[in-house]
Amino acid sequence: AFAPDGSHLLSSSRDKTAKVWDLKAKESVMTFPDHQQPVYGVVGSHDGKLGYSAGEDKQIRIWRAAAEGKQIRALGGHGDAILRLAIHPQQAMIATASADRTVRLWNPDNGTAGHVLSGLSDEAFALGFSPDGTRIAAGSYLGEVAIWNVADGKLLAKWNVSPGLTAAR
Repeated sequence: AFAPDGSHLLSSSRDKTAKVWDLKAKESVMTFPDHQQPVYGVVGSHDGKLGYSAGEDKQIRIWRAAAEGKQIRALGGHGDAILRLAIHPQQAMIATASADRTVRLWNPDNGTAGHVLSGLSDEAFALGFSPDGTRIAAGSYLGEVAIWNVADGKLLAKWNVSPGLTAAR
């Protein structure tokens, strides 16, 4: 994920870290090592001061994106790995998509959990807010797409974008 200043990139890794990269120098300028298992998603705050990362350990970790990379808090609630993160375009809100087939909304400023969005029949692998922040969409491993209203968590639409897909697992 790009940092708001456009000169830094945040990355997640199977090596259990999240990193901040200086794009001009092409080098890591900060490593956040507090995850216990692989990290699958990372986003930065709107002001670039914080990083949010999540992964196999089912935790959202909020940390300072500056040189020290110190953890501020960890949030839990998903029953399985967190596969994606998204940040609301205007508000202090992040969303997580999980292998537990749910999407959750969080207030990272105070650590409170918001709506738990359900309706997918498989792992939530894709996630994004609408540009105006009123809706959130998630896509599942087997090709379902669901769209919810952010304000009340109501499921607005759901369909399969890959009809006939039957994956053996």
